[in-house]
Amino acid sequence: MQFDNPLQQAFLVRRYKRFLADVYHPEWPEHNSPDDPLTVHCPNTGAMTGCAEPGMPVWLSDSNNPKRKYRYTWELASTADGDMICVNTHRANSVVGEALEHGVLSELGKLTQLRAEQRYGYDNRRIDWLAENVAGQQIFIEVKSVTLAQEQQGYFPDTVSQRASDHLRSLITMVEEGHRAVVLYCVFHGAVQQVSAAEHCDPSYAEMAQLAKQKGVEFYALECMISASGINPKGLLPVI
Repeated sequence: MQFDNPLQQAFLVRRYKRFLADVYHPEWPEHNSPDDPLTVHCPNTGAMTGCAEPGMPVWLSDSNNPKRKYRYTWELASTADGDMICVNTHRANSVVGEALEHGVLSELGKLTQLRAEQRYGYDNRRIDWLAENVAGQQIFIEVKSVTLAQEQQGYFPDTVSQRASDHLRSLITMVEEGHRAVVLYCVFHGAVQQVSAAEHCDPSYAEMAQLAKQKGVEFYALECMISASGINPKGLLPVI
């Protein structure tokens, strides 16, 4: 996935009210100091632990729409160690879609159909990707972005998420009906080398993930190469 337009670099002042962030850059004619920041849209509802530290280099996309209330969207951040993070969780589905189309997830077999945002299940929930393999078996793929990292260990979720647990329950019913069901963690933090359910953030999700694994739900983690040019799928990482 390539960004449509070149991203603009800035520095983070703060993230607040979940969907807002203040940024600045010393070379901008306006908003060139932390005391006179530019407010941008933050497309991430999570805790963003370790991803929103004041002073972090960040990158913004420009909607080129001056009438939009917040013209710029916060896309990327960089840690002090130089690890790139994609904070825009909406990018995960596009990256995973490319990975599926190019056969990066060989564990799923050769796919003959791939459809995004399909309704399914007893609760009429949306699945991120609905695939079908050459054997005619449907594969329900739920995508989750991972930005919480402790050294090389990635965790999901980064805060309590009842919605994520509900997704696992829905996937279990798909397995019980004879389909394949997959949780695909899209790793959006460059330091992460393996992924686990975040028991310390959401014990209920970790318990439900263990149950889902026992019931036959499959868990994979997709490593990504993140840069200001774009985000490209690399391959699979271990899910512990």
